Amino acid sequence: MNPFFKLWWYIPLITCALTAQQNLIKDSLDISNQINDLDEIVLIDSRLPLKRSESGKNIIKITQATIDNFQGLGLSSLLKQYAGIEILGSQTYAGQNKTISIRGGRNRQVLILIDGIRVSDPSRIDSDFNLNFLDLGQIESIEILKGASSTLYGSSAASGVINIKTKNSDSGFNLRFQSITGSQNSQNTVRKFNLFKNNLQISGGGERFKIKGYANHDRTTGMSAVIGDEFDPFDQFNFGTAIKFESKKTFNIKAGFDFSDIQSDYDNNFPLEDSPFKLSTQMNRFHLNSNYNYKNGGLSLRMGHQKTKRDFQSSFPFQTDAENTQLEIFNKYVFKEEFYTVVGVLIQQNFADYEGGQKTTQKDFFGNFVAKFSDDFRINLGGRWNNNFNYGSQFTYSINPSWRLINGNDYSLKIHSALSTAFIAPSLYQLFDPYSGNIDLKPEENNSFEAGLIFNNKKWSFSSNYFSRLETPSLVYDLVTYRYENAFKEARYYGVETVFSGFIHSKIFIDQQITFTETKDGDLRYLPNFSSQTNLSYSFLKSWNVNLTMQIFGKRYGLDNITVLDAYQLLNLNISHQLLNIPLKLFVHATNILNTDYIEIEGYATKGRNLVVGISYDLP
Repeated sequence: MNPFFKLWWYIPLITCALTAQQNLIKDSLDISNQINDLDEIVLIDSRLPLKRSESGKNIIKITQATIDNFQGLGLSSLLKQYAGIEILGSQTYAGQNKTISIRGGRNRQVLILIDGIRVSDPSRIDSDFNLNFLDLGQIESIEILKGASSTLYGSSAASGVINIKTKNSDSGFNLRFQSITGSQNSQNTVRKFNLFKNNLQISGGGERFKIKGYANHDRTTGMSAVIGDEFDPFDQFNFGTAIKFESKKTFNIKAGFDFSDIQSDYDNNFPLEDSPFKLSTQMNRFHLNSNYNYKNGGLSLRMGHQKTKRDFQSSFPFQTDAENTQLEIFNKYVFKEEFYTVVGVLIQQNFADYEGGQKTTQKDFFGNFVAKFSDDFRINLGGRWNNNFNYGSQFTYSINPSWRLINGNDYSLKIHSALSTAFIAPSLYQLFDPYSGNIDLKPEENNSFEAGLIFNNKKWSFSSNYFSRLETPSLVYDLVTYRYENAFKEARYYGVETVFSGFIHSKIFIDQQITFTETKDGDLRYLPNFSSQTNLSYSFLKSWNVNLTMQIFGKRYGLDNITVLDAYQLLNLNISHQLLNIPLKLFVHATNILNTDYIEIEGYATKGRNLVVGISYDLP
């Protein structure tokens, strides 16, 4: 029987079982926080603390409660649960480079921020950031802004921005320990536990001065990179520390240092075969956040320096060294609670040791203006002037009006639209790599449009968004010249994202995320034209929670952009239990329950049925 039809047999059986058990439970647990909270504060849309109901876009806010449900599965598994977001490589072996796609974009078009500071590795093809450096145990919340956002965040923010907020230090003494074990096997691998994770964080301090430190170790030995018999182990260790000083409500400063070391095996890509290749990666990152608040406004400083070293041990060994440095200063001011302004400057420098050492510098001046014409209508305008060392001056802008048509006590309806542009300079790899670089590349420009609506009532939430993005001239890898080139044709990406969530029972919550993505003369290789994530959450006895997730991935084009890969479905189950008398949480993940055999990347092994169990201890 087709796994898709087998899947639908499981859902009604499990749902009925949960409902039957619900009727026997007398205790209640409020899980209403899973509905979109319109009073929730978001920053990523305008860099000002605004309620979600006041935002001109449908911002994704991932809270600590949701993050806790994915402990042991990783950041990639968490992010791809949301409409418009795909993480290519999340279903392969642990050491695989991840491709982050938002609305059909690729790594070069998605900006990653950690506590508001951009992170990247200028020696990588797209000058992007390796998600394997991050552990979910250190993350407090995540905000995602989809669509061109270069006016607020600079180049690379062409299809979206992901801002990851790490956990703060708290007053007093606080300890968090997490231990996880389980399996990470492909469909035909002998079932065994080969995944081990341990995470420890300690923080403390008084009212003004606080300090924290953490350490994390992650080891996996159970899968091959390409389809084969050899295992390619992955070993990660990272630690860090941060200090924070607060002077009442007017001034605060936070500084920290993070170190990561990854040792991973990988296989030959051309031809595809098992190989005893090894990759050693180290990252050192220093970061500083400072804020001075005054009446109606505040001045902020963001500074970061990241140094990354990679050592490829293969038939053609090579090493890379890269540095990313940024300094950003911006001022926020509110006029009569009706006009919100942000103006600032960003200076960033990238360095990579191609051809003895190459670097690029960019200086940006930007401004953003939010006008609140009434309680229901507002407009967000922004502009940024980029001065790139290699490509001169560029100007990007954004226009984002929103109008709340209905604002009742029981329900609300808002429509919004946005017209935005973005600028992306070629990476140092694309320019200066001795084998595939091209110093004659032109920068890529993006023009984006979106329009959508958001409907909410006390129990249900519905949103739908149409998007369209033009790339010209796109940066592509030419399979004839084996170099990076500018595409001759303008590429267009377009589609629809729909999210539907609410209660189908007092204790059963459903969240449905659907994405359709198409392109004309663009690159959607390995990215599905249709994807769906359905999550059923059931809470009972005040301390138990069950999540059943079904993921459907539609047809995709293979590497040659001609071969069509079959659609597939995955069924996952999560059970967690919070002990009532002690701060201990137990959780179990069962992934790909049907052991579906599928292709994510041609020739590479994919994850089969696996089990992950863990405990989290929080004091106090």
